[in-house]
Amino acid sequence: MVVATSSRLAPVHAAPQEGESVPAETWSSLINLAGRQRMLSQRIALMALLADRGDRPARSAAREALQQFSRAHERLSQGGDGLPAPPTAALREALVGPAGADAAVRRFIALAHQVLDGPDAALHRDALAQLVEQATPLLAQLNQLTLAYEAQARSAAQRAQAHRASLISRIERVAGEARIVAMNARIAAARAGDGGREFGVVAARLVEVSAQIESLSHAAMR
Repeated sequence: MVVATSSRLAPVHAAPQEGESVPAETWSSLINLAGRQRMLSQRIALMALLADRGDRPARSAAREALQQFSRAHERLSQGGDGLPAPPTAALREALVGPAGADAAVRRFIALAHQVLDGPDAALHRDALAQLVEQATPLLAQLNQLTLAYEAQARSAAQRAQAHRASLISRIERVAGEARIVAMNARIAAARAGDGGREFGVVAARLVEVSAQIESLSHAAMR
């Protein structure tokens, strides 16, 4: 008696979700860049204060930190140098939304330029006071932004893992279907006698291939 198979597998046409196309390495780079902004913002404020006290190397250090801070913000908000613009709606909201960090960052950058781009003999004291005043609330916003990147990266990784598990499950079902088909083929070959011998060899090989597919699927889930 030939065993029939009844299950039919539908093709996979799942629409990709936001962030799924971003590699894990890119998520790591985005998180590191966002986290580094916290340190740079505080370094700018500290070096500007030291420069106001006559420390000329501190002025150069503040300008260098400001350049790095500005460039990193452009990479986070607009993309560039291999990094994407905010890849999810949640990150776009956290960065460039009405309550996002973008406006505060740009105000901080403008103040820092006002402080550091004047004559070397003196700093703009009013702008410096505002810069120092804004450093702490900006740090809080940048910390929230970093946490948002971390949360989105975890969410993307979880979705990718679930999708991978689903695909492997489908592969295993296909392998099971192939094993049943191969069994049916071997039965048919046995009935055919000598004329079905070559067909039986092919069917036996199909059984082996199906077993290998299932073994690889189990290994991929470890």
